[in-house]
Amino acid sequence: MKLNILKSLSLLFLMMTALVACSDSEGTIYSSDEPSYAFASALQKVEMVSSDENKILVPVYRGNTSGTSTLELTLTPAAGIDPGLFKLATPSVSFEDGQSVAEAIISYDDINALGAADIYSLTLSFDEAKSSPANVSSIVVRAQRKLTFKSIGVGLFTSTFFADGAGNPYQAEVTVEKAEEANVYRLLDVYEDDYPILFATDDKGEVIAFVDQETGYVDPDYGMISIRLEDVEKVDNTYNFLLRFYVSAGSFGTAVESIEMPN
Repeated sequence: MKLNILKSLSLLFLMMTALVACSDSEGTIYSSDEPSYAFASALQKVEMVSSDENKILVPVYRGNTSGTSTLELTLTPAAGIDPGLFKLATPSVSFEDGQSVAEAIISYDDINALGAADIYSLTLSFDEAKSSPANVSSIVVRAQRKLTFKSIGVGLFTSTFFADGAGNPYQAEVTVEKAEEANVYRLLDVYEDDYPILFATDDKGEVIAFVDQETGYVDPDYGMISIRLEDVEKVDNTYNFLLRFYVSAGSFGTAVESIEMPN
């Protein structure tokens, strides 16, 4: 059973985002006399592995491909991230005549120094005055270590935030996975498909990490709703998470969301 939530986008949003590809590697070429630039979308999710040679690649697209040009970039880690953990190896990207895409490189020293359950949010940006009509002048790179997850069974998820009109909590059976490398758990397709909830525990089963995460539900007025852990209580094999549901404009308040883990 899944939440059946209708999402709507305004015509203006469709017109703007149609100018740039959201996920494909080709991007969109713009027609303009002056160079204009864009990222493929506002978000890029990355799973880091040792074979990546400690690099995260972010494509940057150029509209007018005539002549050469250079674009200055800025990297801003989210609050709480050690500013020395990630570095912008390419403070600027250069385009040769006829070239429409270049790659920005974010580097890190040692993948083993990164937390197994941590998600690192890094904002890569350039001068908005040089952006394309879609105005995608910044991108949030959400990077985390790639873990090997295996299913440990099915759990019962209960949501009071998405209760029905009569106040009855929403409940659904969800697949629970555990990483082989650490006590990191992943609840699959909780609110929306392809948007899991992740958390980590110590050897006694107490929660030690729960990073801010997107739910996958996009409010038609305020955009993507994310969750932040305020408190947690463990009762037998059930975790009761007090979560704050928020958007960029503010908060919808808190609610208790529970997962009864498989036996």
